[in-house]
Amino acid sequence: MFDSAVLEVAFGLVFVFVILSFACSALNETISSIFNWRAQFLRRGIANLLEPANLDRGLEQTGKLLEHPLLNALVRPVTPRSKRRHYPSYVPSRTFVAALLDFDRAGAARKVEDAIAAVPSEDARRALTVLYERADGDVTRFTRDAERWFDDSMERVSGWYRRRVQKVLWALAVALVVSLNIDTFRIAEQLWTQKAVRAAVVARAETVQPATGSTGLKEVADDVTELQQLSIPIGWTAETRPEGTYDWVLRIVLKTLGLLLTAAALTLGAPFWFDVLSKVARLRSAGAPPPATDAVRRGEGEETRAGPGAPGGPAPPIPPGPVASTPEVTP
Repeated sequence: MFDSAVLEVAFGLVFVFVILSFACSALNETISSIFNWRAQFLRRGIANLLEPANLDRGLEQTGKLLEHPLLNALVRPVTPRSKRRHYPSYVPSRTFVAALLDFDRAGAARKVEDAIAAVPSEDARRALTVLYERADGDVTRFTRDAERWFDDSMERVSGWYRRRVQKVLWALAVALVVSLNIDTFRIAEQLWTQKAVRAAVVARAETVQPATGSTGLKEVADDVTELQQLSIPIGWTAETRPEGTYDWVLRIVLKTLGLLLTAAALTLGAPFWFDVLSKVARLRSAGAPPPATDAVRRGEGEETRAGPGAPGGPAPPIPPGPVASTPEVTP
C-alpha cells in the first residue's frame, strides 16, 4: 500500500468534496422541488415545440393539450392541502404523440392526414407532415419518427434545465463555502500537518458510500457536523493577525483563492468526486508494481529497485528441480 502523505491529503480533500457536493445537490434538489422547475421547463419545451415564434400562444395550446385524457392523468389534481395543480415533470413520447394527434377530437377514429390537419399549431403540422411523407404513409414508422421528434425536443429542454441547475449550484456552492469558511488551502494544510486528523479522515473516506436516494436537509447537516468532528477546519474562527500590509494582502488573496477553489470543486457534483474518490482508493490499495526482469524501475519516493538480471539487481532465481552432479574430471 502506498504510504504517501501527499496521496492521503488528496484522498482526504476528495472526501470533503464528496460530502459537501452531496450537501449542495440536496439543497439544489430541494429548491427545484419547491419551485417545480422540471414541470415548468417541460411546459415551456412543449410550448416551444408547438409555437416557437409565440411563447404565450404556445403555453395556451400546451394548457389545452394537457387537458387531454391521456395527459390529464399525469397531472396531480387540486387537493384541500394543495390549491394548485401540479403538472408532470416528464411525459412519455408515445403518450404525447397520441394526445397531439387527437388534440381536439378525443376518441374519434380518423386517418393520420386528418389527425395532422387538426393540430392547431402550424409549425407542429408542418413537422408532422414532413415526418409522415418521409415514412411513405407507414403509420408505424411515422409514429416512431414523431416520438423521436418529441424526444429530441426534450433533450434541448433538459439542456435548459441543466443550465438553470448549474447556475443555482454555483450560487449555493459559493454561499455554503463563504458561510462556513471552507477553504481548500486551509483544509489541505490541516491534513498535511496533523497526521492523526489525516488518518481519521482517510479511514472515514474508505467507508463512504454513494447516495442511493434523495438526501434531506437533516442528512446534510449531519454530514457537515461529521466533518467538524473529524477536525476538518470548517467555520470562521479568530486567526493570527498578519503583520504588515503585504501579509494582509497575501492572506486575503490566498483566502479568496481557497474559497473559490472549493466552490468550483463543488459545482462538479457528487458523482464526479465519488468517482475520483474510488480511483484514488484503488490507487492507494494497488501498491507499487513488481520490478521488471531486465529493467530498473523507480518506485515509491526516491527508491530505485532493480529487477532480476538488471545491473545491480538480485541474481535470477534458480529454477527448481534435481541438482545434477558435477562429473569428475580426470587429468
